[in-house]
Amino acid sequence: MQKKQKLYFLSGTMCTAQLWDFVCDELPRFECVFIDTTSANSFNEIDALLNETLEENACVVAFSMGAYSAMHFAVSNPNRIEKMIMIAASANGLDAKELQLRKSTIHFLEKHTYKGISNARALQFLHPKNHQNNELIQVIKDMDAELGKEVLIRQLKATSLRVDLTHELKNIETKIHIIASKEDALVNINHVKNTQQRLPKATITVLKNCGHMIPLEMPDLVRNTILQFFI
Repeated sequence: MQKKQKLYFLSGTMCTAQLWDFVCDELPRFECVFIDTTSANSFNEIDALLNETLEENACVVAFSMGAYSAMHFAVSNPNRIEKMIMIAASANGLDAKELQLRKSTIHFLEKHTYKGISNARALQFLHPKNHQNNELIQVIKDMDAELGKEVLIRQLKATSLRVDLTHELKNIETKIHIIASKEDALVNINHVKNTQQRLPKATITVLKNCGHMIPLEMPDLVRNTILQFFI
């Protein structure tokens, strides 16, 4: 039997391996390896985890905060990742508005009981056409419930000190394909395009009618991109 090619998956904030279920169900030629970063207290700790986990010339699929983490790692380790698909992420740091929101959220969580992600918050991650899709909303709620308050606070603290990597991207030698959505309410598409232009070996697909949760909202597209890119 031919050995399966390893494909490493990195998820975003408050996401588990469940994020990739729709994508990986039909990838029989790959061994899907999910890297859990929820115990990390900083991007440097995530770097150390990736250094321990990734094989040489690794192939990576990374989403949102996970994609930023992969870029952060690749800046210092330009040859470790051979190919990577980055989804819904840019190399930019967080803006002042997002930092303030995170700061107030952490303050609130430390003083109150966490009852799980609200419907209103879950809908912010999805395109309006999916606001009635209870299956996708439930996946977001299930991942949040599985990880819980402690992980949410740790991830918000660990990933808020997100420096702008834009000027260091020229050092990354990884072949990269970026998938992004014009209507992503969380990630500025212009920042994503700028990231692509700064990466020496990057191409991009820009989606319409999709929100931030691309692996949930357009799993067939992500799967087909994987099959075409990792050959």
